[in-house]
Amino acid sequence: MIDLPTIEVETKLKIDGMEHIEELIKGLIGDYKGEKTEIDIYFDHPDTHIFDGGRALRVRDSDGKYRLTYKGPKKDDVTTSREEIEIGIESASEMIKILGELGFYEICEVKKIRKTYLLEDLVITLDNVADLGEFIEVEGKASNDREFVEKKDEIFKLLKKLGLSTEEISKRSYLEMLLDEKKVLNNILPENIIL
Repeated sequence: MIDLPTIEVETKLKIDGMEHIEELIKGLIGDYKGEKTEIDIYFDHPDTHIFDGGRALRVRDSDGKYRLTYKGPKKDDVTTSREEIEIGIESASEMIKILGELGFYEICEVKKIRKTYLLEDLVITLDNVADLGEFIEVEGKASNDREFVEKKDEIFKLLKKLGLSTEEISKRSYLEMLLDEKKVLNNILPENIIL
């Protein structure tokens, strides 16, 4: 039997005052799972243009635990939900060497300090992302389109309980935000300075 890719149903919102949101999550009896530093290195390939198709390939170092993740195109225009295939790897540096040998190249690094809470089957993360600021992500898993719609509705209800507007949901990933920031900076810096 072949496992189908899991749909990661995800919403992301920029927030001001992480402490206030964290207190609200604790009030909903969110189970605190700890804080960690995550470094995500994203890759593209000149032949397949992964990023141009709305997809992503990354190697993650999460406090010394490593994963390789492929994310498919986004499922809708409201969230950053998409199919996800992920495996544990023994070494981030060796995986990066393998990708390099296969012609992949690094496009961006995303570094964040992440606090994680579980609330029933939803994962809530409070992220302080280098060069971007503070965000809340709420995500769940689905295995088909019906479950995707149900999970998205469940997440939207939780955001309302936390006093957050679904109108403020970011349609862009951290990777997209950082790449946009680099484009803006490169347009205003002298030509001989490239970030």
